[in-house]
Amino acid sequence: MAFRELRNFCETMRALGYNRIISMENFRTPNFELIVDIIEWLMIRIDPDCDVNGDIEEERQRVAFIINVTKFFLSKTRIKLNMKKLYQADGYAIRELLKITSMLYKAQTSSSTEINESSDFYLGLDLSLNTKLQNLKSARELASEITESGAKIFDLLSREKDLKEARDKALGFLDNISRNLDSNAEQEYIRNCIRDIINSQTGSLSQMEKMLEELEKDEKSLETKIKKRSVELERAEKRIKSLQSVRPAYMDEYERLEQEVEKLYETFVVKFRNLSYLEHDLEAYRVKDEGKKAVADKDLDDARIKIKKAEEEQLRGAEDFDDGERIENNEMRFEAARPTEARNHNRRNYAQEESEDENFIDDDEEEGNSESQDEEEDEEMEIDSDSNDNNF
Repeated sequence: MAFRELRNFCETMRALGYNRIISMENFRTPNFELIVDIIEWLMIRIDPDCDVNGDIEEERQRVAFIINVTKFFLSKTRIKLNMKKLYQADGYAIRELLKITSMLYKAQTSSSTEINESSDFYLGLDLSLNTKLQNLKSARELASEITESGAKIFDLLSREKDLKEARDKALGFLDNISRNLDSNAEQEYIRNCIRDIINSQTGSLSQMEKMLEELEKDEKSLETKIKKRSVELERAEKRIKSLQSVRPAYMDEYERLEQEVEKLYETFVVKFRNLSYLEHDLEAYRVKDEGKKAVADKDLDDARIKIKKAEEEQLRGAEDFDDGERIENNEMRFEAARPTEARNHNRRNYAQEESEDENFIDDDEEEGNSESQDEEEDEEMEIDSDSNDNNF
């Protein structure tokens, strides 16, 4: 915002007669209240009868005020203002208001110069701004009346065709009456028309009387229904009050069953906790058994591998045929030379090795049977727990 624009604004407001002293320091920071006061003064200066709403306590009220102000100046002075700059309430708002003040200042100065130049022509006339605004208001009122009367005339002219025929008939009828004063045909026609109108009105009156009688009957029936409903309502209210004061017969049983349900729920919680704990222990035992089984399987695989290696070594020893034949001959000789006790000792050792192998196989079978028994016991425990839950 330029210093020159602030100075021009202050001087124009002072020349227009603003009732408050404005300094250039007032607009260094946003001053929305001062901007609102200046705008209201300018609006009253342009249109004294304008309705100004200066409520600016809330944000939406300030926004509505700025919108209404811009619309007012656009309709009255044909000057478009920037709403954002006005809402800033600083030097940019002064730049927008300077458009209005400069227009008013030019109008004031031009009117004063014209009065001085042609004082004889405008002698006795009050050409102040207020009178001009009043003349403008009266001119606008006349313009609105002219438009309304024009619309009415347009509607009447659109119905001129139908009205012209009726008017021609009426004029012809009046001409016949004026020409034939001695004849009573026209008078009879008028009497008949009046009679028809009276008959139609009497018929409509009778219909209205019937409608009134029906409405009275409906009113009476509705009143009786309302009375019945009011009596039923009073009875129902009394019954509600009596039911609220009386204790129900099943309330004792309800409270007793409620206490039993609470106890059963406590037992259910305890059993559920125990069942979850047992399931956890069962899972731990199962994991431990699986580990033992894996170790036993591993030991069995190692034994099988050792036996296989021993067999392979024996097969490799048979490849050396000569050495083997010699060893075999020597063994046969040694066996033949050995006494019977040594042979019996070898037989016992061989029988003992076979019994150990059978015991190892029996141990494996017993482990499998024990595992199957454990699984059966787990299934029985699960069935028992399900049956207990169902019984609960």
